[in-house]
Order: sequence, then C-alpha cells, then structure tokens
Amino acid sequence: MTAATASQAFVDAAAAMVQQDDVADTLTRLLADCAKFTAADAIGLLVKHEDGSLEILSATSHHAAQLELYQLQQDSGPCVDVAQNGSALSVAGDAELVERWGRVGEAIIAAGYHAVHAVPLRWHGRLIGAMNAFHSAPETADGEAEQLTQAFADIAAVVIIQSHELTPGQLDERIRTALAGRTVIEQAKGVLAQLSRVDMAAAYDLLVRRATDGGVSLTQAANGIIGEARKRP
Repeated sequence: MTAATASQAFVDAAAAMVQQDDVADTLTRLLADCAKFTAADAIGLLVKHEDGSLEILSATSHHAAQLELYQLQQDSGPCVDVAQNGSALSVAGDAELVERWGRVGEAIIAAGYHAVHAVPLRWHGRLIGAMNAFHSAPETADGEAEQLTQAFADIAAVVIIQSHELTPGQLDERIRTALAGRTVIEQAKGVLAQLSRVDMAAAYDLLVRRATDGGVSLTQAANGIIGEARKRP
C-alpha cells in the first residue's frame, strides 16, 4: 500500500526505521511511493560497495530490476553513470537514450520507457549508490520532480544506514545485509513463479499482495513462502 502524500511517505519510512529493521521491505515501499509522487512508471536502486562495484538493491517491479541488472552487465546506463560520478541526470527521447547508452538505451525503449531521471545516494559525503526513475512519457523531469526524487533518494540512504555512525567497513556490511533481504525476495519470486506457473513479474505482484494481505513485510512474506516450499515433499 502506498502513502496518500509524499510527506506521509517520509513519515512512514521514518516510522519503519524506528519500529523494525527490514530494509528491503521499507525500501520497496519507499520506491513505490517515489514512483507515485514523481509520476515515474518504475524505479530502480543500485548500491555501491567499497571496491566500487555496483549491485541492485531494490526496484518497483521485476522489469525495472531486469533493466538495472542489464545496466550492470553492460557497465552502462543512467544509474551506473550516476553511481560512478555522483551527478544527477535527466535524458528524454528515444534518439537521446540510444545516443548516450547504445544497447542499454535500446533496452529501456523496448521496455516501454522513453525518459529517465537518475539521482545519487550519499552518506556523509560518500557516494553509496544511485536511484533511477523510468518514465513512459518522453519528457525530462521538471524542477519539482527532480527535487522530490532526490528527497526520496536521501531518505533511501538513511533507511540503508539507519542513522548510525558507521565506519566504511560497517557501512559496507550494512549494504550487504540489505542485499541479503533482496536475495530472499528473489528466491520467493522463483518459488511463486514455479508453483503458480506465472512469469517473474507476476510472481513479484503475488508476493507483494501476500505481504499486504498478511500485514507483514515483504521479507517476512518471502521467508514464509520459502519455508513452505522447503516443507513440501
């Protein structure tokens, strides 16, 4: 369930940080709220390890996650660029997307998106990742949307860190813990896809629905699905 207003989304994220330590679930909800209030069709989030390598941490859909993974494979794309140089960017139009990112631009277009807006995630001056908004309309983000997207990215950084004073090594461990939550979610998607005979995108929707209906976090729902699968003969 998404928040009614952007301010409510920030309040919800703050409450989640105080009440629980489920980073994957909190980020999933936060990204869904970001998409809603910035008129984005999908959001993806990459995190950056101490050695400079990038990894996907969260996305609003399976298709968005696949686009983020493709960027990592090609070492090219809006989220990769921002995660490496720390500067926000906004690119609109099919020709511009292909000219800038080649195959990645073509993949973005093939997925139904014709504009992207990406912003950095920072913590105490350290670049820890990037968040990418995909838009079906071929228009660059306006000033308000840019500021709001960055605000959501800033909250996402705080969610990952949980406001603790961390050393660089502890920060990287925090990121690895968050990534472990995403691994559980991906495993549960695979189980649901096999049991329900649906694709991974539909499996993700089933997982979100189960979490919402059960009043539990996405990670809790995923762990439950995996546990049930292990009990089957």
